[in-house]
Amino acid sequence: MTTPATDTVPATVNKVLVTSSRMPFALDEIRKLGRQGLRVFAADTFAEAPGSHSKYVAESLLLPSPRYKTGEFIAELGAIIASREIDLVLPTFEEALYIARYRHLLPNVPMFISPFSTILGLHDKRRFIALCQQLSIAVPRTVVASDREQLVEAASQMTSYFARAAFSRGGVQLLTNTGPLAGALPLEECTPTAANPWLVQEFVEGVDYCTLSVCHHGRVAAHSTYVHPKEIEHAGGIVFESVVDDEILAVTQRIATHTAYHGQMALDFRRRADGMLVALECNPRATNGVLMMSPQLFFDALLDRYPDRVLVAEPGVRSKMSVALIRDMLLHLEEIPRDLVFLLSNAREVYAEPDDLLPGLYQLLSYKHVIDYRRDLAVDHNRRTDLMAAYFYDICWDGEGARC
Repeated sequence: MTTPATDTVPATVNKVLVTSSRMPFALDEIRKLGRQGLRVFAADTFAEAPGSHSKYVAESLLLPSPRYKTGEFIAELGAIIASREIDLVLPTFEEALYIARYRHLLPNVPMFISPFSTILGLHDKRRFIALCQQLSIAVPRTVVASDREQLVEAASQMTSYFARAAFSRGGVQLLTNTGPLAGALPLEECTPTAANPWLVQEFVEGVDYCTLSVCHHGRVAAHSTYVHPKEIEHAGGIVFESVVDDEILAVTQRIATHTAYHGQMALDFRRRADGMLVALECNPRATNGVLMMSPQLFFDALLDRYPDRVLVAEPGVRSKMSVALIRDMLLHLEEIPRDLVFLLSNAREVYAEPDDLLPGLYQLLSYKHVIDYRRDLAVDHNRRTDLMAAYFYDICWDGEGARC
């Protein structure tokens, strides 16, 4: 499906609205755009969202949950766009699916997203695997399970496996019999359905590589590839370092071209010891890969100032989440030596930058959102991925109204 012409980013932008300002990459984009002189408006569902308290935010705004109060979310978003005379809407997380789904109800201003069917086709892990197979991109052996019986049967066919829902993110729910997460998620907590089945995949040994690309109508304008030498609970990076990989960029461009993708797109890969690159999943949204891009590079790519070439993030750029490293040391004493190396390194701090410290404080105050999550969903606070799930729960898209 072709992106509406109205969603082409204009050559000149003055006022930009960044949504899901809780996310570290949203905070980074707020800073990058603010430093380029734009008036940045930040919005999220709770007041303590760290990005909303950056000094580069002209006004912080509250939105209803797109997941639980979709109609109210769309109505309030439209009112904000109109009343603040926004030039560009920049979604950063899965609220993009809700915005795209109800794009026709929103003001006719540019939104940096693809059509709903395009985003859904990449967000749905089943469809993404099928797309890669169509494009001759290597993927793990995959079996789709629509109920627990099929899940058990599929897992029994593989010596080493990992499984997750078609609509999932951040390693929050991962069933596997291999590696440090083996047995972390009990089988009885896995509930595949026809609407949100699980993919059981052959476990791929290798090194993880992640990306973030800024795309305009099927063309990659900017790209970063990075590794995460330190993770939180083996599920998400808290230290990041950029690398350059021409093969990964070529695969990214192939997917962007085939889907005519418009917006921010992230891919996860694993490279085997024999050098084979295996695609794992796509996140059709922003990720921490933007941390690897300079403010000028991101700004130039967003406004598509160099359509004749791809702007690639330099290798060796490093970022860290210091509070997450300290938490890891407190919970896992054996990790203290390694965590200290990262903590004391010259990697750039994500939340509390020297000239913009307040988001670092609100990173701590945003723990209230975790408490709300446990209260609203009656979640066991001892679960390994509780903290990560809490950050996503009210802005996720898990297949709700997926038909289009």
